[in-house]
Amino acid sequence: MRLAWAFLWALCWASSGVGEHSLPKFVCSPMPLEMEPGCQPAPQPRVGGHWAGTLEEAKETILHLRETVVHQKETILDQRETVRELTAKLSRCESNLSHGHREGAGAAPNTMEDPPREVPSGATQLERMLESLKERLEHLQVLGRRLVPPGPWPSTPPINPSPFTPSLPPTLPIDVTPSPFFTHPHNPKTSLPHQPSSLNPRMESPPIAFRVAFPLRTNYMYVKVKRTLQHEIFAFTVCLWLKSSSAPGVGTPFSYSVAGQANELVLIEWGNNPMELLINDKAATLPLAIHDGKWHHICVTWSTRDGIWESYQDGVRRGSGENLAPWHPIKSGGVFILGQEQDTLGGRFDATQAFIGELADFNIWSHVLAPGEVYRLATCASYTRGDLVAWAESTVELHGGVSKLPFNACH
Repeated sequence: MRLAWAFLWALCWASSGVGEHSLPKFVCSPMPLEMEPGCQPAPQPRVGGHWAGTLEEAKETILHLRETVVHQKETILDQRETVRELTAKLSRCESNLSHGHREGAGAAPNTMEDPPREVPSGATQLERMLESLKERLEHLQVLGRRLVPPGPWPSTPPINPSPFTPSLPPTLPIDVTPSPFFTHPHNPKTSLPHQPSSLNPRMESPPIAFRVAFPLRTNYMYVKVKRTLQHEIFAFTVCLWLKSSSAPGVGTPFSYSVAGQANELVLIEWGNNPMELLINDKAATLPLAIHDGKWHHICVTWSTRDGIWESYQDGVRRGSGENLAPWHPIKSGGVFILGQEQDTLGGRFDATQAFIGELADFNIWSHVLAPGEVYRLATCASYTRGDLVAWAESTVELHGGVSKLPFNACH
């Protein structure tokens, strides 16, 4: 009986002493299905700013990724521009190397600022240039031996020394006989004495002067030059006397064509266009005015180095430029035609491009003449023949009714 009362008393006391706060509390946290029940993660404190911190981190990550994308885009654009520039330079180099093997389609100048960087091609051009210079030197040496024969020089009367008399070599005679080429009594240009060629290797006696006349603009009147280029040339000077009153355009004074390129070297004034010098079908405008019915001495010079050119009228430089078919040598084995522009090698003339007027003293040198040399030629102070093409009756063929007449430019 005592045991029963004791049990009831203990039960009542326990029921009266248990409150709301004495019950155990549990915290529920999500757990993946694959996680073992015994490996529960450590409880994380649930603060009010937890989700706010996660959003800030996500925003920073997005901004960082956006900056990375922008930077990569800028890098790609820079690389694309570099690739485009390198591709353009490569195409210009390839076109510069290949344009000598095909006909040019237009007259646009070559604007390439750098010479071809192909080492074998540059070495080949330099070797050819050296060979050309060597041949010219040997030719001058042979010419000098012919002009100055061995043996004793003729005796000359003694010259009394004077402080006003310049010293002259005692063994060389001074020939003061005027040349038959300078015969006009009132021309001041005839006052210069003609010095012997041994003193000046370039000074030569003028040939029998003649001119050729093209009275009509046709496609059958022309003069063919029997000479051609034996090897490629890297510079030249072309000079001639010219008279024309045709307007508009005097036509084509001369043209030189080779296999595969009809406009290898052309001087042309067609229609209302100004006079142009064409090399490998590339054009340069020459500021010349020659259709006034008077005789004019015309010279054009060109060098393959940077395509530098100059034009002269009556001994005065009238124009110059560069980048005219640079690094392109004038090819050999072509045909020179006076009075017509060639559309094929040696033929297919166009009457609208034919020259009308008179020509004389057509000479070509394998180098660039100095301005003083051009002036002396134009003023009849000296005469020298071209080493590539020299004006002579034996070197020209007249076709289609072209007439040959006497000529004296210095009269």
